[in-house]
Amino acid sequence: MDAKFQTRVNTLIVDEAHCIDEWGEEFRPMYRQLHRLRSFTGQEVPFVACKATCATSTFTIIWSSLGFGH
Repeated sequence: MDAKFQTRVNTLIVDEAHCIDEWGEEFRPMYRQLHRLRSFTGQEVPFVACKATCATSTFTIIWSSLGFGH
């Protein structure tokens, strides 16, 4: 990642976060690897997952895919 770009990232927002679960395996496998962006942004850049409602299983996948709790 370009160093100049990296310094300008202040938040990572995933809208419609349920797509990580629903589309992750077949449509965009890298959706479930979004937590890897942390190695570029560092822990100080907030990650936000937006979704009105979801099943507990979907929440768990979103939580782990974005690296929350690490």
